[in-house]
Amino acid sequence: MQKLLLLVAACCLLTTSLTAQELKKYAEPLASQSPKKYINEALQKNPATTIEAAGFFYNLGLSYSYLNQEEKAVEYLIKSKKLFEKKGMTSVAKDISLEIHCVIASQEHYNKYSDNFLSEFYNYAKQNESAHRLALAYNEFGKMDLDEWQKDSISNPVKLNHSEKMFKTALQFNNKDSKPGTAAKIYHNLFAVYLFRGELEKARKYQDTAFVFAKKENNAEEIFTGNYSVGLTYFYEENYVTAISWFKQAEPIKLAYYGQKYRRLLYKKMMESYDALNDQPNRRKYQKLYLDLEAKINDEQQNIAIHETEQKYNVQEKDKKISSLQEFKDKFYKNRLIFGVLLFLVFLLALYSFVRWKKVDYYKKKLQTEKLQVQEEKQVIEEVHLKTVEELEKVKKIVTEGHIILKDNTKVYLADLMYVKAEDHYLNLYSKDGKKHFVRGKISDILNELPPNFLKCHRSYIVNTNYINTYGKGAAILKNKEKIPVSRNFKF
Repeated sequence: MQKLLLLVAACCLLTTSLTAQELKKYAEPLASQSPKKYINEALQKNPATTIEAAGFFYNLGLSYSYLNQEEKAVEYLIKSKKLFEKKGMTSVAKDISLEIHCVIASQEHYNKYSDNFLSEFYNYAKQNESAHRLALAYNEFGKMDLDEWQKDSISNPVKLNHSEKMFKTALQFNNKDSKPGTAAKIYHNLFAVYLFRGELEKARKYQDTAFVFAKKENNAEEIFTGNYSVGLTYFYEENYVTAISWFKQAEPIKLAYYGQKYRRLLYKKMMESYDALNDQPNRRKYQKLYLDLEAKINDEQQNIAIHETEQKYNVQEKDKKISSLQEFKDKFYKNRLIFGVLLFLVFLLALYSFVRWKKVDYYKKKLQTEKLQVQEEKQVIEEVHLKTVEELEKVKKIVTEGHIILKDNTKVYLADLMYVKAEDHYLNLYSKDGKKHFVRGKISDILNELPPNFLKCHRSYIVNTNYINTYGKGAAILKNKEKIPVSRNFKF
């Protein structure tokens, strides 16, 4: 079953580029038909415009992905994505995000990578309410759940159910924007869910539906995968004769260059089926076909490994020469000027790094200081605010109640109070009815208890401005003709 899921995951890459019409026009047929040839020819070209360069990198990414060189594929697809974004072609760039995710997902241990590209594609699809893109996104979410379930099917059974939910959500969105190729992939993935549950008849029904949509688009890869998958269900039932009949339906289907790795899986299962039937001639036939493809694929991988080994060997040899003290002394003597310049450059680089570090450190400390100052200012503002609120509450209380209570418990109505006079440590409060209240206290204390219409016009006087009739020289004349002294610098 693990092999089936690998085939399911890999099929994402086969058809994704066919799902976005804008992106489809940039795909070069040669990139899929003969990726090596395309790479050789493409690297001789020099794109004239940004759009041409974007399409050029896109096809290089596809070519390398078909050759199972995922690292280079991702590198070129990201370059293409950035160029399309630079030209404001957001929808194409976001569709390439899905391509990048599919390249990464085609690796066996892709779960060690983040799903940032898929999330970016999904968020764009959700923002634009694109039914087709949402169908593709939920299909990928379902496959991720399916992969997690297969890794830990005992302790994490809920993943299989969630996977089914994601695939069915994908179908709902795809029904709004009918795409046969996408429907074929989703139904094939639902087939995998029921296969893993052991419900083989139901699995085959989903695969039959997948066939219908795959044939509408004449999608060779999906038709090949479908025949292989149905044969696999009978293989697990040990019905090898029926399994072989389905495998044989897949065998003659022509696949693109990159499809040979799927044909290799088919040959292996046919070999195992004939072996189970003790049909040794056919077993040997498909064993040879399988081993030939295995060797071909392994040769390509070995070429890369040999190249890396050769490079490592050359580096080790150079390290041995450099580590020789005598050779170093000879070279240093012969090239002392060059070494001197290099050392000076290293010194300048170190000095520059130090200055940059000091500068960053200075700004970091300055930022911390400013942060502390802001916190202190904030605290002061809060204290002033609280004090102001308290004073306003006092004023509110005074205005509401209309009187103050003196220390001797005498109630004085503010509306009748004309002025206050301070003498030594005592206060004289004069009302309009001629009453005089005498109490011990400071003029500053009682001023805090009075509303805003009471002003300290002299160091010994507080006057109620409501009772001022006119202003004279150095005095305020009240309505009852009394004169209240006013300080020289005081202004009403």
